[in-house]
Amino acid sequence: MWKGWSSIALVALVAAAAGLAQTGAGHAFLQRAGLFQPPVSYTTLAFAHPESLPIQLKSRHASLNVSFVIHNVSRSSHAYHWSILVVRAGRSHREAAGALQVPGEGRATVSRTVNRKCVGGGLRLVVRLATPPESVDFLATCSAGQGG
Repeated sequence: MWKGWSSIALVALVAAAAGLAQTGAGHAFLQRAGLFQPPVSYTTLAFAHPESLPIQLKSRHASLNVSFVIHNVSRSSHAYHWSILVVRAGRSHREAAGALQVPGEGRATVSRTVNRKCVGGGLRLVVRLATPPESVDFLATCSAGQGG
């Protein structure tokens, strides 16, 4: 008879532990014990077609097509505030900005055209996210003889 009760007690104990593990306190305990990992959550930002970004601008007045991809690697939707900046001689100028909602495990592509003069040897174009703070950039030089 005692063996039957010990089996029932063991099953009840396992069920109680499993139930406790499903609570917030249980998750915290399991995480501290190294037995539980929260789901991975991060954002990636990249140019959609980096091979099409110019290394050298052909004329003084440049028209650059900029496309970038935001990838939300999390389970929940996230609002992203982005901006495109042109940086020259340590000063930046915001060319475009916006916001978009990206669903969990989703991607969104943003495309804009930036019209700028290529002076002072070149220009750096920066795509920046506000939260999380992420950025990608590239540098294009002016063609020889453009001066400025």
